[in-house]
Amino acid sequence: MYQPIGAKRTMPGDMKIWTMIAVLAATPAMAEKREMPDYLVDAIVASTTARTIAMSCPDLSVNPIAANRASTELITKLEADGISTDDPISDVLDDPERFAARQQAFMDKHDLDGAPTTLVCDAGRAEMAEGTGIGALLIEEGK
Repeated sequence: MYQPIGAKRTMPGDMKIWTMIAVLAATPAMAEKREMPDYLVDAIVASTTARTIAMSCPDLSVNPIAANRASTELITKLEADGISTDDPISDVLDDPERFAARQQAFMDKHDLDGAPTTLVCDAGRAEMAEGTGIGALLIEEGK
């Protein structure tokens, strides 16, 4: 049936009920979020920190093979814990304080507040030598 532009559009009562039921059925139930596991916090901090080091230090890069391996291991852990692998953050509580604390611990460990690029490179190499989660994701250019 033709309705002029701007006319209020309505649908029959039965149609409204079935539309509402379809919308509710398609909407996932609000699951209670759980605390973010330490391994997920560690993985996110390691990944973002390694990427930042690689962007700041011309001699270091993120190792794609190591990053892929770490991603596969993370997915396995998430699946075992019943956390979405498509969007893990949707299943857990956001905890910016934990991220900030771990990032600050890294900065303090290497005294990087206001540090020049050479110290960022040194920090990346130190992480690599120690075999940390951050260091495991880095590789020296040309090696």
